[in-house]
Amino acid sequence: MAVLVTGASSGIGYACAVRLAAAGREVLVHGRTPERAERAAGSVRGEVDGARVVPVHADLSSLAAVRALARTVGRLDGLVNNAGLFAGNDVEHERRVSADGHELHWAVNYLAPFVLTGLVDAPVVVNVVSGMRASLRWDDPGLVEGWDRVVAYGQSKLALTMFSVELAARAPHRSVFAVNPGYVDTRLVRESFGGAVNSADSGARWVAAPLLPGFTGTSGGFLDAGEWSAPPPLAADPGARARLWELTGTQLDSTVPG
Repeated sequence: MAVLVTGASSGIGYACAVRLAAAGREVLVHGRTPERAERAAGSVRGEVDGARVVPVHADLSSLAAVRALARTVGRLDGLVNNAGLFAGNDVEHERRVSADGHELHWAVNYLAPFVLTGLVDAPVVVNVVSGMRASLRWDDPGLVEGWDRVVAYGQSKLALTMFSVELAARAPHRSVFAVNPGYVDTRLVRESFGGAVNSADSGARWVAAPLLPGFTGTSGGFLDAGEWSAPPPLAADPGARARLWELTGTQLDSTVPG
């Protein structure tokens, strides 16, 4: 069983890769650069005897790179869309855009998983989302007016949750889950929020769960810090989800997942 974990060079993604490798899965460990991917793969091998690990790399802010990654990995048994961006204290707090012209949080946290999921043949998909309260700026998803990093992050993760629920409804042949790992000790949390409650491994336990034996969740479910919960109101609204799906297709001008 081969599983791609994006953003696996540190934090929850790395801990998830270790858990999957320890369970006998072949893990494709993604990093933004070849060096990060190779280093993470080597660390997983050091922690898990006999680990089957393949390093892969891509800058997920570039849709061309996302498409190239999909071609590289081919068919998979599982996909974990874990890689995420939150403009933290180590960068200037100003609006930035991707190479494709999309607001950077929207590009990395939402559009990249949307495209990768559509191009990679994986029957099980886990999208790592957030429990942050958020809304969508339907008339300005790129936040051209009044950009705020918290708003940008929150709406990108909300969109990913909405996508998870909608994909589960549209593609019954796939098992799709939105997982909020909780407030855990990762670099993103430390640099952006200044602290954490739980370890990265505790969060990775929930992220890896749908890809391990004994999991009994239902596709389209929202796993919130280990508890099955109702998704955010917009994610539970079929009309809102369809509206986002149409908006996303327009932004990408490409075939949407199925």
